[in-house]
This record gives sequence, structure tokens and C-alpha cells, in this order.
Amino acid sequence: MKNKLLIFSLLIFFQVVVLNKIIFFDFFILSPLVIILLLYSYKKNSPQNLLFGFFIGLIVDIFNDSLGVYSMVCIIIVYFRNFWILKVLGEEKTSELGEVSMHELGNFQYFIFSYPVILLYFILLTLLESSVFLNLDVLAFILLSSSLNYVFMLVFQYLFLESKLSDEWR
Repeated sequence: MKNKLLIFSLLIFFQVVVLNKIIFFDFFILSPLVIILLLYSYKKNSPQNLLFGFFIGLIVDIFNDSLGVYSMVCIIIVYFRNFWILKVLGEEKTSELGEVSMHELGNFQYFIFSYPVILLYFILLTLLESSVFLNLDVLAFILLSSSLNYVFMLVFQYLFLESKLSDEWR
């Protein structure tokens, strides 16, 4: 429990203070907020998930001075994530799922689950912040930032989340 709270606090700190408006190579944005939203535990039809998304977005909005953009994006992402996980995994698999991580789902199924959510996150963020969407630069920004964040999420999960495979072989 302490470990998850520390990781959560560090991800929020990196989102708010360090990676606030840093653009890597003048084209990529790294957003640990997506990791928080995707790794949050799944509960079917739970308003707690939407409140969690709202408050996480509100924290980022307060420090980012973005007038509710992140709150709205986080609520939409949490709502879509709860819908999407049922479509990808099915109802029987989600009932026995503890946390939604790569170690629980497997690499391919986690890619199918998480990449559309990350893509939707950057599409919504781009639409609400810049209001220009049908531009080749913006589409390349969305695709490359989504891919970079997916790779960052994989590396983060390999480094900081526990794998249950070691218990399986004993």
C-alpha cells in the first residue's frame, strides 16, 4: 500500500512540476497522468472512478492553469476506459481482475486495451487546448506522443510494478 501511494505521489509530482510543459525534441509530450488513469483499479459502474479522474485532473489543472481541460479529459478517459475494458476483456475476466496492468493482462492484450485510451487522451487534449485537429503536424504529434507514452508506460511497469510470474513457477 505504501509503495503504491509513493508511486502515485511521484507520478503526480512529475506531471505537475517536472513535465508540466516540457516538449521533448520539440514534438513529444510525456504524460504520467495517463499511467495513473490506466493503472487505477477497475470497478464496474462505479462513480468513484469518475470522481478519482476528476480530482486527478483538478490537481493538474490547478498547477497547470488550464481552466478545467485536464479534469474534463480525465473524466472522459476514465469513462471510456471502463467501457473499453469490458469490450476488450469481457465481463467474466474483469470480475477477477485486481489491477489493470501488463503483468495481469499480457503484452498483446494490454496493448489493445491501453493504446486506444492513450490515443484518445492526446486527441482530446489537442482538441481542447489548440482547437486545430486536421493538420499533419498535429496528427503526427498525437501519434508520436501516444507511442512514446506507451513505451514509457511499459518501462514504468517493468521497473516499478511487481510481476506475478515469479510465484507462478514455484
